[in-house]
Amino acid sequence: MEKKLNNTYLVFLNILIVVYGLYIALCVFTEKVIVTDDLKEAYNARHISEPYFSYIYSYLDSSNMAARPVSGWVTGTLVFLSKYDASIYLLGILFFPLSLIAIYWVAKKMMSRELASLIILLYSCSLIGTSIQFSPIMLNSNLATIFFSLSVYYIYIRKNIWLSSLFFILSVLSYEIFLPLILLNLYLIKENKKRTVFLGLALGSIVLFRKVIQPGIFAHSYQRDEVGNIFQLKRVLHVTILTVKLFVKDIFVGIYKGVVNLKNLHVIEILLALLMSSIVYKVFSGYDFRSKLKDIKNIGLISLISIVLAVSVFYVSAYIPTLFGFDNRSLGAIRLFYTLLVISGVIYFCFKFKLGNKTISSLFATIAFLLLITNMSVKNAWIYANQFNLKMFNELSKTLKAENIESGVVCLRYDMFTELKTNPHFILREPIFYNNWETRMLSEMNGINAKNVQVYNADRQMNCERVFLYKNGKVIREK
Repeated sequence: MEKKLNNTYLVFLNILIVVYGLYIALCVFTEKVIVTDDLKEAYNARHISEPYFSYIYSYLDSSNMAARPVSGWVTGTLVFLSKYDASIYLLGILFFPLSLIAIYWVAKKMMSRELASLIILLYSCSLIGTSIQFSPIMLNSNLATIFFSLSVYYIYIRKNIWLSSLFFILSVLSYEIFLPLILLNLYLIKENKKRTVFLGLALGSIVLFRKVIQPGIFAHSYQRDEVGNIFQLKRVLHVTILTVKLFVKDIFVGIYKGVVNLKNLHVIEILLALLMSSIVYKVFSGYDFRSKLKDIKNIGLISLISIVLAVSVFYVSAYIPTLFGFDNRSLGAIRLFYTLLVISGVIYFCFKFKLGNKTISSLFATIAFLLLITNMSVKNAWIYANQFNLKMFNELSKTLKAENIESGVVCLRYDMFTELKTNPHFILREPIFYNNWETRMLSEMNGINAKNVQVYNADRQMNCERVFLYKNGKVIREK
């Protein structure tokens, strides 16, 4: 009877996780949240005149996409189709829930249904790499996660190195975040001969594509790895400090801001967080952790090593490890393995200090509640960032009309850094207008003819003849 009741709670928890994931995606979709790089893609979609295959080739032939042909093809297809319906582009956010399905399916095979559910719950509301949840263009990270999860499944469960290497290649050609974790795949293979085959297939194919095929078929090929960075001691120290800061400070700052913003959540959101965390307690209050303790210790150690490997990407690239802003998009691998580390760490230390199931369940329920409300606050922050941009450009449009400016170059100035640090609506300094490529879409959405009036960010464009200042919700001419 107790087992049947526990299964009922587990099914209910899984239903709530699905509802929660779709609710977050629906909020972003209905509010049409398009910021930063997505603004460029949305604008380009309006002006596509090429047939599909010609457009896809031109889309891939760029510094950003040439190294990522798998996710580039998917993103390019969404951009192409969105010329017929602008909302299609936003469907890219559904790749995050799809990654949850892949993680759950693999985790269930490797551990248990209960732990798999807990993993996708905590992963779905993690503070790490929030851009991959709310930005359609970051479907590349979610695709990489899906393929990497399948790669691990075919090594660990099916013992099929051929399919495992194929999915690993697809993962890296979607986004590079899992490339250092080839060592994890090699660790999971028990035979040296098979390790050699996997390494030759996976790494050989990736090197062949990056160094031969990519520059051979794309005119704008760009090698994204910057190995020389590892010899820049100042940058190495900077990345190391930021990494430590991310784990020992930034995550807790984010949770604190999420709790402070609890008052801005809808009642139904707070109730959903309370209900889900309560079900987590019910599911695990009778769970047999002891029988899984050896596996959990191994998972914890593997997760810790995987996080270290994932961080190594930042030493050989231009990215930095940070929880704040759009830069957190490169933390997909860390998001996954940090979730596993937290779960295994809580279980291991509770057993080490002889704490019972109720304590473990209470800790998981508390962590789930804190992360859920923080994640919903971050969702609101992304919606606010979109509204902030629209209001600023709407005010600029009004001022341009009042000044009878119908053509030429104008610069828009506002104190972005102060806004992000002091405005309580922002949790992780969510991306607001900064780059010049964002202006064309924002202009058109607010009645500014982007072909006649070129708007630039005053911080990114020097020596502007016309400068407009946005302050206190109004735009005034400064120069």
